[in-house]
Amino acid sequence: MAPLMKGLTQFIVDIREAQDAEAEKRRINLEINNIQTKFSQPNLNGYHRKKYICKLVYIHLLGYDTVDFGLTHALALVESSVFSEKSLGYLAVSTLFPVEKNHTITDYLENMLDIIYSSLIKDLQSNNEEFNCLAVQFIANCFNVSNDEGHDYPVHSITKNHEDFPRWQEIVDMVYSLCCSPVSNLRVRQKSVAALLSLSKLFPSIIKANNNWIPRILSLVDDPSMGVVAASVPLIQFVAQMEPKYFKSILPSIARRLRSLVVEQQCPEEYYYYDSPAPWLIVSLLHTIELCFLCQETAPSVTLASLDRETVNSLREVVAYSIKNASQPVRGLPNRNSQSSILFQTVSLTVFLDASAEAIAGAVEALMSLLDSAETNTRYLSLDALIKLADRATSEGNYYASVRKSFSDNLPKIFKFSADKDISVKRKSLDLLYTVCDATNCNSIVTHLLDSFPHTEANLKPDVAVKIAVLAERYASNPEWYVTNMIRLLSMGEGPSGGSAYTGNEVWERVVQIIVNNENLQTMSCRMISNLLKTHSSSESLVKVAAFVLGEYGHKCDFDFISTFSVLYDAYFSVSLITRAMLLTSFLKISARQPDSDFVPDIIDLFEAETQSMDLEIQTRAHEYLQLMIEPGKELASIVLRPFPAFEAKSNHLLSRVGSVHRLSNRTRSSSNVAENKPRSNSDALARLRNVKSASSVALPIPEASDESEDPFAERSEDYTLSPNWYSGYLRMCHYDAGIFYENTLIKITYRVIKSGAIFTYRFTIINSAAKSANTEITRLTVLELQGASATTNPNFIIEMSQYPQQTVTTKTEMEIRVKIRNVVGINESPVLALSFMCGGSFNQLNLKIPVLMLKTLSAATSTNLEEFKKRWLQIGQELGSIDGESTVFCSTAHRYNSSNIVRLVSRLGLEVVHHSPDDTKNGILVLAAGILHTQNANYGALVTIKSTDDVGCKFEIVARCTAGGVAEALASSFKVIFDGGF
Repeated sequence: MAPLMKGLTQFIVDIREAQDAEAEKRRINLEINNIQTKFSQPNLNGYHRKKYICKLVYIHLLGYDTVDFGLTHALALVESSVFSEKSLGYLAVSTLFPVEKNHTITDYLENMLDIIYSSLIKDLQSNNEEFNCLAVQFIANCFNVSNDEGHDYPVHSITKNHEDFPRWQEIVDMVYSLCCSPVSNLRVRQKSVAALLSLSKLFPSIIKANNNWIPRILSLVDDPSMGVVAASVPLIQFVAQMEPKYFKSILPSIARRLRSLVVEQQCPEEYYYYDSPAPWLIVSLLHTIELCFLCQETAPSVTLASLDRETVNSLREVVAYSIKNASQPVRGLPNRNSQSSILFQTVSLTVFLDASAEAIAGAVEALMSLLDSAETNTRYLSLDALIKLADRATSEGNYYASVRKSFSDNLPKIFKFSADKDISVKRKSLDLLYTVCDATNCNSIVTHLLDSFPHTEANLKPDVAVKIAVLAERYASNPEWYVTNMIRLLSMGEGPSGGSAYTGNEVWERVVQIIVNNENLQTMSCRMISNLLKTHSSSESLVKVAAFVLGEYGHKCDFDFISTFSVLYDAYFSVSLITRAMLLTSFLKISARQPDSDFVPDIIDLFEAETQSMDLEIQTRAHEYLQLMIEPGKELASIVLRPFPAFEAKSNHLLSRVGSVHRLSNRTRSSSNVAENKPRSNSDALARLRNVKSASSVALPIPEASDESEDPFAERSEDYTLSPNWYSGYLRMCHYDAGIFYENTLIKITYRVIKSGAIFTYRFTIINSAAKSANTEITRLTVLELQGASATTNPNFIIEMSQYPQQTVTTKTEMEIRVKIRNVVGINESPVLALSFMCGGSFNQLNLKIPVLMLKTLSAATSTNLEEFKKRWLQIGQELGSIDGESTVFCSTAHRYNSSNIVRLVSRLGLEVVHHSPDDTKNGILVLAAGILHTQNANYGALVTIKSTDDVGCKFEIVARCTAGGVAEALASSFKVIFDGGF
């Protein structure tokens, strides 16, 4: 475009050749006047309009705000039917549209929508795919304000009550249609996905309100086009985090896609990056899987046990191949970068997938080798990956020992990076040392950090000091070691302005807390602090600890206190006002407990002098302390100066300053060795600390949300809209062990029940009915959810997918669902199976309820005659009564039945028929049956009587008695469902 617009090219040359700002401004003003004149002409054609708009855009990008008049003409270009003019129009509108500083994001959206709405709708509805692309591209760019830095605005900026909501709803609907339509062009779909992501971030309520959209959006991960999949991953991550329950449904699809890319190397040629097949897509998909495991509500959305064997094996294979590829030599920096990026993301998954110890050790070695890279980014990312691996490796994993051994062997190499020339690498190496520290290597790590502390950058010292304090407390082998290292740290913690900027108040406060709560540390601490004060230039943090400890416990020591007091007295005049106030209190305690010492007159003189202090706190303390000292009898002083009580706080405020390391995992680590309030049988030294009342946890827990704050991403209970004609299959499964579960013109699902005590398996066969009528495959077959209404804690039954169906169904595929009955299961607890699939270009979703009934665990009670039946019937009535042990229901059937029909039904369900009336009797129908109900926790005897209450065999009374409370009700309710539905 530029070479054809000679005027534009010349204008840019003139601006660049301007000698100074004034010359540039004159040239721009001249051009603006010329453009305004040209715009006033009625016969301005498209070419000249484009040229002048380009000049205005260039002027605007130079920082001049006097070109707003061009917005109207930019909108005129948007209305053009010529692609080049329309494209430039959208670009100009997005560039020239004014953003007022005092306007909210809602104002910005409203104003933008007012001027561009009609054009967007027209282009979104157009049959011209290029116009579709321009419209959705504009939406993706201009409405992507949720990522705009420097603005802080609410995500829900437009609500349903807003007057513009219908217009936004229309735009979202049209973008969604372009995104998910099977007839949309690939380029249109790719850009539409980005546009839908921008709109979803602005209005997540719209996505949540259209729950039927979510399965369609998630199915994009199975799209045949690699470009659509790559574009849709951010949208899938966003939607799945809004509704975490859907995470599990997309994992099989992602695992298959990753396996084809990493293991089988199946990738279109245009998506290869040098020798690597689609590395950035692989990284995005691996990150999506990581989010599946990390996303938590009341419990993790996905656990390893909840995944099918095929998915887990595929993911483990991907991890193994990625580690193997990263360990092999490759040619060229681009290939190395792509392999390293895959390795970094793969390492984040190894712990979740319970990988083998060999795989973990291989990952550690591969990452350690990358630390030798000359690239700063590579070293930084390698350290970051190592931190994740170490932090997520808990003692419950079979790889824990391997991980710890690998890190212990490489400690010298990690130490080297704490002196790296790049400060970000230094920070990461410190985080890694903090993460891998345990009881075996704590001494080495803490000693190294203390030795390097004086040479550490000033902005890193506070972080290092906190890490030293936390690690020393947690892994202290004996109290002397802890106090020695902490006082050494405090002696080096002087800030640049003479304050305690490096160590902070949390460090010395924690040291004081430990000393106060441990009597055996008090005299030792006094001696150590006294020696340090005499031999080193004292930091203010050390002076604070000295003021507290020497004032409280100095009288217990037998060393020469006069010299120690002289150091404190000299330090008084060089410390901050807060520290002076502490020293005044310390001097009061010292003089009260050592009244005959030679330095007491100096203390009195200091108090008298400070009564004239300009600081109110110092003046008040000095006056009150002076009165206590000169008061006869000293009774008031003895009351005021009682021994300091032990701290009762259970939290360690140091942990709030540890940094971001703790956020990598949610596990709880071992408690503090120094501050723990329980004896250690394996160490007399640690046993002496059993009276300490504070506890510490290094891994910070995630703060629990208060009751008042609602989680916008929390899963809400919802009633599924079951698919038409679902009930006939549900009823058939209740009393037949094989048959048709569901059928329509596209798909047919048959089932077979395999029973084994309290465990039974539904084996489904999914048949492609459309293959015969339309010669069409079923594609993207996905199990969206399988979740029942049973309680999440101590559920009455456990249901899991033991075999997932294939995604593409040419003729048929199989699926298995395994059910374990643990306790008494109510009739209303049956789960819903949600399936989605594509067939002939249409998206379909089935929501089918699967019966999980105690009837399925019935077995016949062998050798039960009528007399035994009556005896047991009476026993249950006597022991449990009619309330707990018995349940009665009344049923009406659509057809007439005789005694033989009832006998066949009861036998098919698993009961043993004890007695039944003849078919030709005039006294009605009576069937007596007995059986055993199996659960994992217990087995229950069951007795059932079925009696007709009319003369034609259409109405029945069913009475069930069982050997435990609540069981009879569940059994009778199941019988009622079968009789009312017909059999």
